[in-house]
Amino acid sequence: MRRIFNLFLSFAILGLVGFLLVNYVLMPMYVRWNGEVRVPSLTFTTLPEAKKMLEERGLQYTIKDTLFRSGTPQLSIIDQFPDAGDMVREGRRIQLTISMLPGKKEMPDLISKTLRHAKIILEELGLPLDSVQYDSSDYYHEGVVIAQSIPAADSVNVRNIIILTVSKGKRNAQKSVPNVVNLGEQKAREILEEHGFTVGLITTMPDSILLPRTVISQSWNPGARFPVERKVQVDLIISVDY
Repeated sequence: MRRIFNLFLSFAILGLVGFLLVNYVLMPMYVRWNGEVRVPSLTFTTLPEAKKMLEERGLQYTIKDTLFRSGTPQLSIIDQFPDAGDMVREGRRIQLTISMLPGKKEMPDLISKTLRHAKIILEELGLPLDSVQYDSSDYYHEGVVIAQSIPAADSVNVRNIIILTVSKGKRNAQKSVPNVVNLGEQKAREILEEHGFTVGLITTMPDSILLPRTVISQSWNPGARFPVERKVQVDLIISVDY
């Protein structure tokens, strides 16, 4: 019985010695080497946790930036510099990027600006554009912002839904049918689409003079006018070889 007790006591002493060796000799050697300290991994820890880990290693921290990231708890570490595992001198300040709730900003006035310009302004402010709608306007040129879901100068942050309405041009604007006779089929399609028309039924007709796939006639006379909003198809008769 005494031998079992002595054996148990020996294992306990060895375990204690091993723990002390790892905790007070090996770990400090791993963390500190030649006056330098190994940077711990701080990503996904909270700021108080990161501060404690750094202080234990004789390091300090500074807030480099704050970002809002959906699903990330506030005051969590998003990024760090130097990276985890790098060796630095004791007392070094580790730069941290932490998550913060988005601050309020002033909604810019985007009316009368082009959609491209409006997108650039929102990106510079870090505000996401949810969607773009289109509507006719008698006052604004095509491609210009005519309405915004959040009025200018209102407080706004990344959680707000920003919708822009862009002008399609005048409501009473009209389009004219172009003349595509004697043009090749592909060129005729391109010109019709540029003028707001689509190609409808295509009929072929043998012709010994015109090149194959040349437009012989069109269903709507050149110059015929239609409202811009109306969808109009132009039927074509195309030449083919005998």
